[in-house]
Amino acid sequence: MKTVLASLLLILYGFGSALAQMTSPSAVAPTAFPLQVSQDGRHLSEADGRPFLVIGDAAWSLVAQLNEENIARYLDDRQKRGFNSIIVNLIEHKFASKAPAKLDGIAPFLKPGDFTQPNSAYFDYAHHAVAAANRRGLAVWLCPAYLGWGGGEEGFFKEIKASGPAALRSYGRFVGQRFKELPNVVWMIGGDYALPEGERWAGNELALGVREGGARQLMTAHGGQTSALDTFGDQPWLAVESVYRYQPDLWRPLLGAYNRKPERPFVLIETIYEGEHDSRPEQIRQQAWWGMLCGACGQFFGNNPLWHFDGPTLFPHTNTWEQALDSTGSRDIARLGKFLANLRWHLLVPDTEGKFLASSAGDSAHITAARTPDGSLAVLYIPSTSTGPRELKLNLANFPGPVTAQWFNPAKDAPLLPHDPRLINRGTQTLQTPGDNGTSANDWVLVLESGI
Repeated sequence: MKTVLASLLLILYGFGSALAQMTSPSAVAPTAFPLQVSQDGRHLSEADGRPFLVIGDAAWSLVAQLNEENIARYLDDRQKRGFNSIIVNLIEHKFASKAPAKLDGIAPFLKPGDFTQPNSAYFDYAHHAVAAANRRGLAVWLCPAYLGWGGGEEGFFKEIKASGPAALRSYGRFVGQRFKELPNVVWMIGGDYALPEGERWAGNELALGVREGGARQLMTAHGGQTSALDTFGDQPWLAVESVYRYQPDLWRPLLGAYNRKPERPFVLIETIYEGEHDSRPEQIRQQAWWGMLCGACGQFFGNNPLWHFDGPTLFPHTNTWEQALDSTGSRDIARLGKFLANLRWHLLVPDTEGKFLASSAGDSAHITAARTPDGSLAVLYIPSTSTGPRELKLNLANFPGPVTAQWFNPAKDAPLLPHDPRLINRGTQTLQTPGDNGTSANDWVLVLESGI
């Protein structure tokens, strides 16, 4: 019924294509792996050239903490909601009940910490998990040896350092050969540690070993609240840049990554997780929308306890991972993904010079905006500041014709709200957001279309 009503509104008010697309279901073709860098170097594409927007979830402990039944349950849920990527630790040092072994006691190495003696039984199980994700069209951003925060006891850095470059390279060859035929893999080197320059071999040797094992899938890196490039430098294997920050003005490092030369796709690989650091729902939405409108090729959401599946953790929680599957954050990120999937998101360019967003605000209240080069589509995210309306000033002179404005609620499943009347494409005009979005927050998304 809602779809019918929305279609009637479309006819009555003469609004454009975005409303029609976002209020009617659309079939999603199976993902064509392997992923590749797009021709313009700004986003990822599927093997057939279709743009691939990363809508990701952190599932770090999936291999070590879940049995086959629960792996299937988790993957089915994420696929159903529209997630298309997950982060997974191939081996787990701390955040699993029997780490580094998985639940049945099978360990990744025949001798603890010896990277030259991988246990085939363990890696067969991990291969099964990644293959299960592949069958569901989910990319697995696979971390072959998580370093751990600050190189400490959470990860394998101490064992890696003790083993040395040759042993690590041997392990890289093993996992590269073992997973080379799974096209849904994206290799993620590092893990929560910005390696000092003299110890970068702990990532480089692993990456080079993976390549020597025959794996040709894309690679990225996960540092310690920094970017992949800042952690490892401009390595030949590093195809996808990453941003990892926990700061209120997250949009700044995001735009910094976008403006970095030469251009390469970058992903918001981690920021504050739901259920940690006293995060609020509007904060989780804000981080994700900032990523999308600052030029990222996608972003990863994280939830406590979902990322560790009720294993050892850093923050207390009262719900189970099964309950967390339907968290507010999960629903909000899924909503974001469905919204953008029906727009030409891969053509959006961040408005870094204020060409059409004439007013904004710094730090956590910052409004982000992006538009297509031809001016026919623009999308803005207005963060929450309270519950009342927010004003924004738009320079509409660069739009090719009269402008249709519509408000999208990022926190509720609701029809778009039309801004009536149409806006004239001249001068600076002031708009007000609708106010409370129904969740005691006032963040909104504004869609502007012209020439339709």
